[in-house]
Amino acid sequence: MARRPDEVRERGVHLLRPSATVDSELDWFFNRAECDMGSRSNYEAVLGTYAATPRLLTPEDAAEASHAHRTIRGWLKAIADSDAGVLQAAYVMRPWPEKLYDELGRITGVVVRLACARGRWPEDHADQERVEMARAQWLESRCAKGCGRSLAPLQELRRDGEVRFARAHHAYAVVRGARPCLARSS
Repeated sequence: MARRPDEVRERGVHLLRPSATVDSELDWFFNRAECDMGSRSNYEAVLGTYAATPRLLTPEDAAEASHAHRTIRGWLKAIADSDAGVLQAAYVMRPWPEKLYDELGRITGVVVRLACARGRWPEDHADQERVEMARAQWLESRCAKGCGRSLAPLQELRRDGEVRFARAHHAYAVVRGARPCLARSS
């Protein structure tokens, strides 16, 4: 069945761009939510009056953060596992090699995971992280040899990573709808 011209316009490429709301929400969920739910460091308390702006977490703040975390987690569970995995790979902060991150940005984790899919994948989480970091360093060496221009294998991984990230981001955005951003400000 052929699409009508107005249907094609409705599903334009602009819909695949990450929105700022979804971007900040997922960054918060994967990297700062635990702190906002109450698992904070006592470093500021130790500094006392020397701390720039000590902000104590109230029970209401923790409850709101916990509710936001549950809601976002529900939206992530509502999309395909592969899409949720892509978002996790993209948003979880990792100490990626600098040149690789400069080349790939937000999709660095996705590209590294795709590169790891070509080899044996260990069961242990710590071993998985070691494999990812080794592959990231190998990819960074490819970036360095390309003198800022990606080589063909990296280009293919980048293109695949961009497509997967855009698809996963869009799937999440569709499930969450046009609601206000749930990211808590720490």
